[in-house]
Amino acid sequence: MVKVITIAMLLNGLFIAFSAHAQVKVAVAANFKPTLMLIIDAYNKQQTNTDIQVSAASTGILYAQIARGAPFDIFLSADSVRPKTLENNGRVVQGTRKTYALGQLVLWMKGYSAVNAQSLSLLSGKLAMANPKLAPFGVAAKQTLHKLGLFAQLRSQIVMGNSVAQVAQYVETGASNAGFVALSQVLNQHTSDKDYWLVPSDLYSPIDQQIVMIKHPNRDKKTSQQVIDFYQFILSAPSQQIIMNNGYLNAQMPLIPLVSPSVQ
Repeated sequence: MVKVITIAMLLNGLFIAFSAHAQVKVAVAANFKPTLMLIIDAYNKQQTNTDIQVSAASTGILYAQIARGAPFDIFLSADSVRPKTLENNGRVVQGTRKTYALGQLVLWMKGYSAVNAQSLSLLSGKLAMANPKLAPFGVAAKQTLHKLGLFAQLRSQIVMGNSVAQVAQYVETGASNAGFVALSQVLNQHTSDKDYWLVPSDLYSPIDQQIVMIKHPNRDKKTSQQVIDFYQFILSAPSQQIIMNNGYLNAQMPLIPLVSPSVQ
């Protein structure tokens, strides 16, 4: 009987040890992952008892996974449409849909100089962009080409990536001569400030990146509190500063009017 009690006490001690770190599962749009990792580093300096698990992909892919019941706690989308749809379907914690950043689109041509709109009209090689059906930055890229009157001219040169992370890889490896990516990605590449063009914001609809907390009825109290704490930290002033330092506009900035739906 003494052995049984001892073993039970040991097992209980192991359970306490393993459960000391709550696990928060975060789904993040591919463009924002590098910035999110910086936010996590800052968070871990003040919170040592949270294990944050990150899954990155295009917004469309992550949305589909969440809609099918994937056990994410927080969703950092690159748009506002999917979070709002999840909210309307009762899949998110009420009141948690917030804008955490405004994305900025750039045309990146690695190794080139003085990249601008004319670089597009003279482009003879491949142009990479994220699939508009999956990635908001792909929608912005398509809108830009339409607004510039270049979509028909460049259509045969376009190669699609599943996310802006894949597009950046195409440009980085030389598989594509140019690509539409997030400003944050070229900043993370430590690239020359002359080999990309910051696309004027009036050429595409605002990339209003929103965050939501996903509902999970069976989530224990401790984990729920850790999810809330990290969610609030993402929206806090220190995190907003990190976000702005990495190529995004402040979430509180006013949005410009939407461009014509005909170029969506």
